[in-house]
Amino acid sequence: MDQTERNRAFIYEMISQKKRLEDYPGRYDEQLLMYEPATLPFGGIYKGMDEFQSFYPKVRDYYDFSKFEVLGIHADENVVFVTIKTRVAANNAPLMLCERFEFSGEKINKVQLFMLDFASGVEP
Repeated sequence: MDQTERNRAFIYEMISQKKRLEDYPGRYDEQLLMYEPATLPFGGIYKGMDEFQSFYPKVRDYYDFSKFEVLGIHADENVVFVTIKTRVAANNAPLMLCERFEFSGEKINKVQLFMLDFASGVEP
């Protein structure tokens, strides 16, 4: 298995088992950059694990992790994309997420979240 496939398998495991980055020491860069959409209560740009740990509890409160469903995962060289169907915990509103993980070797160095909320309440 090459590095691309190992990174893909790692992301699939982490997301499908609803684990956190801290569960995988050595798999993230200490200067990790995270981009969260401004429309989210925790939206912004975060650098490093200290900043990640400051906003991540809000992530755990916002999404209904029991409803996380991996729809697809694609890896191409040093980038892994995963699409996820979930719900907002507070109101059960549907959400579709796409997370882009960028790697340097086997370490994540950038995470970007893209989101589609269904303002009409109608899911595709």
